[in-house]
Formats: sequence, structure tokens, C-alpha cells
Amino acid sequence: MHSLIDAALEVSLPVSALAGSEALNEAIRSAVYPGGKRMRPLFTLLAARSAQVDPTAALDAACAVELLHCSSLIFDDLPCMDDADLRRNRPAVHLLFGESVALLAGLALMNQAYALFASSPRLVREAAACIGVNGMIGGQAVDMRGAMMGADLESRSRKTSALMRLTLMAGAEAGGAPAASVELLADCGERLGRAYQMLDDLLDRSDASGKTAAQDDRHNRAAWHVSREAILAEVAECAGRLTDRFGDAAEPLVSAIGCVFARLEEARLVAA
Repeated sequence: MHSLIDAALEVSLPVSALAGSEALNEAIRSAVYPGGKRMRPLFTLLAARSAQVDPTAALDAACAVELLHCSSLIFDDLPCMDDADLRRNRPAVHLLFGESVALLAGLALMNQAYALFASSPRLVREAAACIGVNGMIGGQAVDMRGAMMGADLESRSRKTSALMRLTLMAGAEAGGAPAASVELLADCGERLGRAYQMLDDLLDRSDASGKTAAQDDRHNRAAWHVSREAILAEVAECAGRLTDRFGDAAEPLVSAIGCVFARLEEARLVAA
């Protein structure tokens, strides 16, 4: 599915036709290509397939999710945020094109995501909620308060859990899946997103992550300290719910989720 996703992203990528916008266009492309694992759009398509939705009907939603994710990476790396130099084993967008162009590129990607969701009023509302003050934006604000300010870990995790909620439900909703199926996917996405944040905290000190290491320590931020067993138990419960609801159709999604969380073996090498 990766080739399908990349081809669809190529069509969906916002490109300015204005004279003098070359740097903006290059920054946008740099943020999206070459991509990382494309985990989120892959999850969107596999979740749609689980709910008996043709993945091609979910492609716009999958692209929108990935563009939102890429925009959030640009914002996270800015000097006023995480002040990170490395992303996907390359210099961060703001180092390549400057902070102002990076900021505009992030806004362009976010704006395009809403355009791709436009055919579904519910998805527009869901995206606004997931990105907004009680979602990614609010979670980043809490994250930046740091450990000294007593940041609430559940609120901090909204950065990740809100987008994962949108990731799992967007394709099914776009394809007209039953409401109960969409809600189950949304709930599992939120829980998997929180588990993924816990995993990310475990991996924070690893140089193998492709991004600037030890961000939590450097910014004195609160981080999850839970056992790998607890994370795996949460993932297993979600996998069980997906299988109970969708049967064999959920197997590709459950398998993909298992591959992502297999990175816990890497965490075993770097976590205290």
C-alpha cells in the first residue's frame, strides 16, 4: 500500500503557483518526501478495509492524516518548540529553509488536510477537535510546560492520541462504514495513540529514532514511566477488540499495529 499512498500524496500535495513561492513549495515537499514509515495513512487504509470500506474510498482521508502529521513535525521541531535539528535522519525543515518558510509550509499542509476532509462534515469537525486546544495543540502546550510545572501526562499524550484517533476512524468514516464500527476504531485509535506516546518516551534517548535524541531530558519534560508489559497489554486489548468486531478482516491492521509496537524491543535496549 505504500506505493498507493505515495502516489496519492503526490496528487494531494499543496503547490503554490505564485511567483516567488519556490522555497515554500520545496519546504512542503521536503516535509512530506521522502516520508517515514507512512504508519498513519497505512493505518487509515487498513482500518477502512477492516470495516469493509474499499481503501481507494479512504485515500483522501489517509493523505489528510499524513499531511497533518507532517505539519505537526515541522511545528514540533521549531526553535520555539522542541528546537530539534534532526528529523527522519535529515536536517529539520526550519534548518533547510528558515523558520518563517517552515512555519508557512506547516500551515499549508494543515490547510490542505482540511480541504481533503471537506467532503465529510463529520471528518472536518473531528479533525478540528483532534488538532485543536484539547487535542494536538493543547497537548503540545502541556508538553512544553515541562516536569517542573507538573505537566499532566494524560493531557500531554493528547499530542499523539488525538491524531491516532483520527487516523483509525477517518477512512472508515469517509467510506460510509457503520457508526458503531467508526466509534470502535476511534476509541482504539485513542488508546493506541496513548500507548505509542508511552513507547516514544521509552525510545526518547535512542539515536536510532531518526530524530534529535533526549528531547524530554533536554527540556526537563514529564515522561511516561510504565512497564513494557503494561503497554503491550493495552495494545493486545485493542487488537482483541478489533478482531472481535471485524473478524479476519482486521488481521492486516492488527498485524501492522503489532509491527509498530515490536519497536519495544529497541526500547528494551535504551530505557532505564
